[in-house]
Amino acid sequence: MARISILGSLAMFTVLASGATPAVARPLVNGSFETGVAYSGGPNIFSPGTPAPWYATSFTPDLYDNTSADGWGIGGIPAYDNMFKGMVACDGHRFIGFAASTDFGGINESFAQQTAPLIPGNQYTVSACIAADDLGKAIPYGGPYYGRGEVNVLLDGNFIGKLTQNTASLTWESRSFTFIAPASSTAVFEFVAQLDPFNPAPSSYIALDDIQITPAPGTLALVGLAGLVAGRRRTRPGGGV
Repeated sequence: MARISILGSLAMFTVLASGATPAVARPLVNGSFETGVAYSGGPNIFSPGTPAPWYATSFTPDLYDNTSADGWGIGGIPAYDNMFKGMVACDGHRFIGFAASTDFGGINESFAQQTAPLIPGNQYTVSACIAADDLGKAIPYGGPYYGRGEVNVLLDGNFIGKLTQNTASLTWESRSFTFIAPASSTAVFEFVAQLDPFNPAPSSYIALDDIQITPAPGTLALVGLAGLVAGRRRTRPGGGV
């Protein structure tokens, strides 16, 4: 029995360390915005395009849908001078566009989701595809957008990291950061558009897609190793290995 216990724990460690993720590894759902209704009455720049369980927390993020079924198509948003025209989603066929601007007293559009519970003390990685349309469009709706902004990520209203600006116009790039889950959390993740930190442009229009929150690989390995050690300790009184 001791040998079986140790081998079982070792197998768990091997699987976890190799990158396999348990069912609870991805607390975020609909990270590519592929399901749910965004615009029940058709796309509208004055309504938030945040399909459930996402919800807008500031102003009106825009949903782009390359199929034009529920959102702004690949032709872009006409009122914004076709912002993100020709842009194909990073994952699937939908993505979110949102803005930061100094106009109208200051705008930082944002959206959020309450996820499954996090494990306190565990490391998690937030990752996403990010893009920017900095070609000077969308006058007078907060534009012209010349900056390549970044995105602040909040957990329960507290800053935990950022998805840094991308390096080229209308191009998807991957961004990520790692944080440690606090002792107590309601697991509300909020994504807030920010201005370009290196450009004096008064506005940025950013796209996000394929948002994921996963345990960091190091955390998974440690969990497996802890199981191995615990299994060995439990079996020692019965006669050792």
